[in-house]
Amino acid sequence: MKVTLQVNGREMTFSEKELIAIIENHLSSETTQQTTTTKVAQKPTEDVWFEVKPQTIDQKLFEKKKKDNRQEEMRQLILEAFAEMKDNPEKYGKNFKTMMPKKTWSSQTVEQFKKMASRLGDHNAVWVEQALEWAQRIANGESWESVCNNKDTANWYRLVVWKNGQSRLVGGSAIFHDSSPASHVYYCDDSYGHFSLNYTVPLVVLYE
Repeated sequence: MKVTLQVNGREMTFSEKELIAIIENHLSSETTQQTTTTKVAQKPTEDVWFEVKPQTIDQKLFEKKKKDNRQEEMRQLILEAFAEMKDNPEKYGKNFKTMMPKKTWSSQTVEQFKKMASRLGDHNAVWVEQALEWAQRIANGESWESVCNNKDTANWYRLVVWKNGQSRLVGGSAIFHDSSPASHVYYCDDSYGHFSLNYTVPLVVLYE
């Protein structure tokens, strides 16, 4: 069977096989385009930089109080981070990246981790940057449960400098068989910076 069609002002004849091939190619292109433009949730991955764009995060996502305690604790911290960003836009309003380096050592002190972070990026993440990373994950489409309730899939705890200048261990550790969620925060006594830590990597921050 042959079909004659008017294409761009020209009369063209196609066989059934040719028409099928043209239609299949068109549908395949549409599917590829839809897949490319679909927003895919990003998630921090070991040894890969994770982009955080504070000024473009939809803050309305964090206006409603959460019934779940873990989710509400993270929401409150994110709101504090937004306030810090508003008060210090030059410091916290710029785009940055975070990264969990691949662990190739046995243990390091807190001070050694901070120096490592400075070599790999700009510095060891502070609590504002950690909270903004969590906010970015939610803004990217990841669920609150994934960040606040489900078992963390990261291999190692992340060292983060907290509000009082001391450090905290964040998240869980698959290697250590700790099923804590990614937003869980542990106290870390590092008054002198000599506390040695296993199963830990620094959360590295790099500004654009």
